[in-house]
Amino acid sequence: MSISGIIPIAICHIIVANALGGMSGNLLEAFFYIPLLPVLFLVNWLLAGVMLVPINQLLQATEKLVNMDIRQRLETDPTEPTETSELRKSFNRLLNRLEESLNIQCQFVADASHELRTPLTSIQGYTKLLLRRGQSIDANLLAEALQTISDESGRLIRLVSDLLQLARADAGQAVINQQEIIDMRDVLGSVEDTVTVIAPEQIEIQFILSQTPIYVFADGDRLKQVFLNLTNNAIKATQAGGKVTVTLRSTNGQAIIRVIDTGIGIAPADQQRIFNRFYRVERSRTRSRLYGGGTGLGLAIALTIIKAHKGTIELESELNKGSTFTVRLPIGEKSEKLQQPAAAGGSTTISERAKEMASGEPMRSPESDSQLTGTADGVK
Repeated sequence: MSISGIIPIAICHIIVANALGGMSGNLLEAFFYIPLLPVLFLVNWLLAGVMLVPINQLLQATEKLVNMDIRQRLETDPTEPTETSELRKSFNRLLNRLEESLNIQCQFVADASHELRTPLTSIQGYTKLLLRRGQSIDANLLAEALQTISDESGRLIRLVSDLLQLARADAGQAVINQQEIIDMRDVLGSVEDTVTVIAPEQIEIQFILSQTPIYVFADGDRLKQVFLNLTNNAIKATQAGGKVTVTLRSTNGQAIIRVIDTGIGIAPADQQRIFNRFYRVERSRTRSRLYGGGTGLGLAIALTIIKAHKGTIELESELNKGSTFTVRLPIGEKSEKLQQPAAAGGSTTISERAKEMASGEPMRSPESDSQLTGTADGVK
């Protein structure tokens, strides 16, 4: 209720109080106030009614909200008090957020259903073919059917695994498992071993890692999952003759990992939604060269994992020039992490690599370091 509405009501109350007081004091004053009482009560009732209108409207809107009707909005009146107007606007903003959240949820369910149905349809089709043909089926067709069933089953398992991982994150459960002190060069070295074997020969793959260990307190398997996804996406977006570069360096207490490609790039409009679930840039909607069909959940999961490690992930991209994904992770303090006792149930461990780190022994042989070309600082 605004000040402008309180003042008339207060005046009415004062007059009524004076009238009642006059009845036990000066009768002349009492007779003066008594004829005004009906008018004053009427004015008081009208003013209270006017001020209760927006409150009643808000109450009705709240009742509709309880019944999941989030499409209705409260109309604003420029003549009403500022406080009431702001209350209407705040309620409408709440409804906007709820409607947006519900739409995202509905779209997610629709996308998940579609992604689940696609491999199941292929599996069902080839299974019916095998049942219908029986032993008379051609050997080549049999091999094709079994390979398709195997591929689509794997795709289905990956999709369900991704959905469960996101569901755990939404429920506030841990998305990272056992954490230990790890050298980021080992994580990226494992990624390099995977992608250089499977990636097309027409695309140059280069890993430029720090010459010195960069330790983080993290779930190594989850970080490998993130950088496999980022590197795989970079390879998919890069045409023959292009290049994918992964760099690692440290600065200001952070491990900085960049995945850089010279591929097709990502439009500004897509960059705003690239981390949304099931969102795919149209031109890169191809099957993964590394893992078969993508689920459209990889970047959403990557963002969740990096946030769980108190890190950040950023994208810079320009159409037809390429993209750069930059991941920043806090570097763990050696003394602090090594002195932490293992929690009950083994949630925290000290790896053999951490023990070597404490003893001062080198983590990577000079021969492996000499194979690295260039420096991380020389890459944007």
